[in-house]
Amino acid sequence: MSTTIDIIPVDSIDISFGQVIETAEKHINDFLFSIGITQKIILKVNLYDNDERYVTNILPSDKFEWEDNTYAWFNIEGVIGGTDAYCEHLKDNEIEIENPWWKLEGLELNNMAIDNIKEKLEKAKLLDRIWSFRRSAGQPGIIAVSYGLISLSVAELTNGLLWSDDGAWDYQRFPSESKAFLDWYFRPDKAIHKNYADWAKRCIDEIKKELQSPTNPKMY
Repeated sequence: MSTTIDIIPVDSIDISFGQVIETAEKHINDFLFSIGITQKIILKVNLYDNDERYVTNILPSDKFEWEDNTYAWFNIEGVIGGTDAYCEHLKDNEIEIENPWWKLEGLELNNMAIDNIKEKLEKAKLLDRIWSFRRSAGQPGIIAVSYGLISLSVAELTNGLLWSDDGAWDYQRFPSESKAFLDWYFRPDKAIHKNYADWAKRCIDEIKKELQSPTNPKMY
């Protein structure tokens, strides 16, 4: 089982890998500090062919985009696991020919918190971009937190909308803008459903062990 968080940019797609890494590291480290962890993580990223036949190193100045046959792999130095990210066109003429913007339907129907969402979705169509971050089952707790905060960072840099309908967090919270997402994501006391609160608490306890374990010398 895996969960995914999508980012639909509204104002711009002209951002760099360096901006995403810098912003995400800040949000992740701020989160860790809020739960009593003073160690600071280092976020890494590479591009891989979908068949994993080759890996491409990335410069901080490189534009935050890649081909359909490639995925970006974000990981934390010294921690096993990571999150894979995909960069695609928002418009899809293959699945529903008569409704190429079907990916946006759920955002408008489920919206409860975003003002002028129709106007924002129309602006998103002009950019025709969607990024998706995936967390596979069995990842460490720090990855469960981090893939959401990396997604948040992309949304923050593009004034984008965050969306998930596969269990990444409370479905009622989506779609969301970055400021609201930062307030409630992975905060047990802000969870609507008890199962998300309990899961977040377990992951936070696990994170404290992961980052403070003497068996992890790079993070100790």
